Parts: sequence; C-alpha cells; structure tokens
Amino acid sequence: MAIKETTALAILALVEIIVLFPFIKTAVLGILYGSAFSILGWWLMVKDVKSFAEKGSLFKFGFLLRYFLYAVGMGTAIFYGKLFFAGTALGILNLKLSLYIFGRWLGENTTNQI
Repeated sequence: MAIKETTALAILALVEIIVLFPFIKTAVLGILYGSAFSILGWWLMVKDVKSFAEKGSLFKFGFLLRYFLYAVGMGTAIFYGKLFFAGTALGILNLKLSLYIFGRWLGENTTNQI
C-alpha cells in the first residue's frame, strides 16, 4: 500500500535529520513528528482513492479527517516551541517534497513496459 512513496518520504526525512541534527536538535524532532503525520495522511489518501474508484462517490469523510489530523499535528507542535513547529511543518511538507524529488522513480510503472 504505497510502499514506494513511504520509502521516498522516509529517505527524505532521514537526509534532513542527518543534515540538521548537529545544528538544531529540536527541529529534528519536529521533522520526525511531522513526517509521521505526513505518512498517516498519505495512507489515508490512498485508502480514499481506492474507495473512490470502487464506489464512485464524490465526497468522502477521509478528506476532512486528513486535514483535521494535519491541524492537530501543527496545533500541538506550537506548544513545544518555534523550532519544533518549523520542523513539523517541514515534516508535513516532506510528502510534497519527496514527490518532486523522487518523481521519476515513483512514476515508473513496470506493467506498461514494451
């Protein structure tokens, strides 16, 4: 279930953690926290897309649930400080960043090769 995307997100988070750990330890914890929310949101989105394809409905509750989870993550992160909040925001944006960086690898489809 979306293993390639999760792997790409984890690789990006690990690189950010390795680069930032010597300088800003609080932001590194925020990146881990935000990446966890990002992975959870991605899995919920994959589940919703499969549900859309099977049932054909136009609106699902999962859309609101994903953004509610992101809001909870950002809302709780602000209590731990500005650097933790910035790291959490970066962790949540890791999904979009990993799609841009690893887009070619993620877009490969082995079933349509000639």
